[in-house]
Amino acid sequence: MKKDRVELESLLIEVIDQVKHNRKIVQQINNVFREYGLPSGTFQSISRSKNEVYLLDVARLFVLTHALHITTNNNAISPFEYFTIKEIDQAKGYIKKTKSNNVLELPIILDNVIKMSDEEYVTKIDASTLVQMYLSQLIFYDFETQRSPKFKKHGNNSFIEVPEINKRSVDDISQHMLNGIYLPDTITLNVYSEQVESISYAPKTQILTINEEAIISILDGFHRLQGAVKAFSVNPELTQQMFLSIRCYDKDTAKRFFGQINTVNIVKPERLKELKSEKYSDKIVKDLQRKSELTGKIASASKVSKIAGQLTTFDTLSYAIEKVFNPTNFIEEREIAQYLTDFFGYLIAYYVDEFKDTKTTYINHPKMFAGYIQIAKIFKNENISLNKLRQYVDEIDFNDSELIEALEERRTNKSRNMTITYFENRGELNV
Repeated sequence: MKKDRVELESLLIEVIDQVKHNRKIVQQINNVFREYGLPSGTFQSISRSKNEVYLLDVARLFVLTHALHITTNNNAISPFEYFTIKEIDQAKGYIKKTKSNNVLELPIILDNVIKMSDEEYVTKIDASTLVQMYLSQLIFYDFETQRSPKFKKHGNNSFIEVPEINKRSVDDISQHMLNGIYLPDTITLNVYSEQVESISYAPKTQILTINEEAIISILDGFHRLQGAVKAFSVNPELTQQMFLSIRCYDKDTAKRFFGQINTVNIVKPERLKELKSEKYSDKIVKDLQRKSELTGKIASASKVSKIAGQLTTFDTLSYAIEKVFNPTNFIEEREIAQYLTDFFGYLIAYYVDEFKDTKTTYINHPKMFAGYIQIAKIFKNENISLNKLRQYVDEIDFNDSELIEALEERRTNKSRNMTITYFENRGELNV
């Protein structure tokens, strides 16, 4: 490539976010993909996660760039700026050479499906079909509805989210399948779409069709599926059946479903709390995750990942909001969520460099966000303009031994309480 691909990837992700919900443009992009021998739905698969962009080989990265360029006329992603003539000329041949003959495409038809409700269906399926669907990039791991991800470095300033996998569990499942002693278990898939009917079902014939442009994520059984993938890579002739549960849930319902189930590979309690989102304070944090300057900066786990740019944890924010604001109804939840969205908008904007710094200091310490919640409460109660927030924070002595003691306290809840109390006692100061 002529330039660093990380630069191009960042631009492509921005453009994908702008066009992925425009059906007309997506159709044009799909037409370009077909010209290069890539299956229908490839772009939809790529658009679900920036990880898919990072993992493309050069030929497929060119096709994506070319398709986005000619459908958006965005010269910032002109393929001729990033790819050599040789790479462009060889793209189609390379894709043809590396494309599997076993690639599945939507629509997919399943028979003997029992309908439990408009949102729930069950059947049995050959594990080989599930493996083919996964390898055809039809089934993806949705980090919004699953365990919190691990992060791997990608380039100098970016990272890739990867599922947290128990390798021993996958190996055991694979070996049991190969030995013929694996008892059929259930894989749960979520089939949904915001733009088209995701499925069609014929009650008389019990045939269910997963329609073109539907999105398929795995809600439960990712380790089982990975075990099957490994087993079939060793023995493609393996016979193994599985039970298949098909759900047609929106994102919030899918999160609640995952939060209520228990699997062999126990989900971290912090992540379960986030997925269930039962308290008003939890729902406020979910709003901050989606709509504020903290988007992408709130960790689901008990610790933050600095490499991913995370600043604090879901549990820290929820705990502090519950203790400081104590929302008791929907109206209070909405008002507090909006206020905190504005509050953190000002805070992050005033201290851009401090919150971008990957080195933990006391101003960006994860537990300090319990303190920021208390500061927000003071500003709200006293009707202090948020444009005075910088003046307030500038006057905080982050070298104060009492504050340091609170933030460094090893017992999590005691640390949060001490930090909240510190700023509660500090009051308004000179704002």
